Amino acid sequence: MIRSMVMICMCHLTIVSTMWAQEPTQEYETLKQFYRHQAKRVRFRLDDDGLQRLKLEDPVFTWTGLDYQKYRDTLAPNSGDVYVWTYQGRAVVAGGVLSQPTPSGREVYQEFQALIETPPRPIRSPMKWGQMWSPVGVKLRSLPTAPTPPPGDDDLSRRRRDLQMRGIAKQFTAETRSVQTGQVDALRLIPKAVFRLNATELRKADSAVIDGSLFIFTNQLGTDPELTLLIECHETDEGLVWKYAPGSLAFQEIWLKHNGRQVWHLPNYLDHPGEGNFNSSRLYDSVSIKDIESMIQQ
Repeated sequence: MIRSMVMICMCHLTIVSTMWAQEPTQEYETLKQFYRHQAKRVRFRLDDDGLQRLKLEDPVFTWTGLDYQKYRDTLAPNSGDVYVWTYQGRAVVAGGVLSQPTPSGREVYQEFQALIETPPRPIRSPMKWGQMWSPVGVKLRSLPTAPTPPPGDDDLSRRRRDLQMRGIAKQFTAETRSVQTGQVDALRLIPKAVFRLNATELRKADSAVIDGSLFIFTNQLGTDPELTLLIECHETDEGLVWKYAPGSLAFQEIWLKHNGRQVWHLPNYLDHPGEGNFNSSRLYDSVSIKDIESMIQQ
């Protein structure tokens, strides 16, 4: 999910096993520790008093790749973790901590995407377009052609809803356009959701949302996340219904289609930060592994 703030577009991520030995396993483990360390430093809340704090979940998706080596004089892979921040069982923010190699070290980024209509309060994020990330919230969209969700809290009902969500996710396709070349590439859906909403916490909160899952689309040649797709089961006056919300984890122009019909589009983030629900910030420029090890100990 890594991007250059000045020139680099997202390109296909290729995991090349023959080149993986260029970075020792120990160094990669250090990077993973650092991603978790950095994610824990981020504090989201829904209210000004800080009483409604979001909960950081364990990493939901880990990726590595060599997609930036054509732009960098290095063989070391770029990598990152994807996280979800929740409140009362519901996924509110998805994002990640990631890094890419440079000849003199690594650039470290953090990225966030608001997932639902209730966004977190603004947080400081040193991005190119300002110092604060102030998401406006995502409008959940209806799926009138989707099957009726099975009711119930038992394991069988949850398995049935899981199968429905997977089926609904497969109805979507996505594409990105390269900032640099203008080439349009199809994205690949990870068929299994990376995160399932916490049904117990949803019930305790008396939420109108009773279930849901977060899916991720990656580029075709690897596992670099480009797009999120949240699918939720809502209780309404008309009964249970499915709703969805798309989100970006990329700088490229993005399209999302449902059953072949375009339902969402975002322009190139570098030129048009878009609806403000996605944010990318470069935290460190050309830091060494020794520097990273020191930051973990702080």
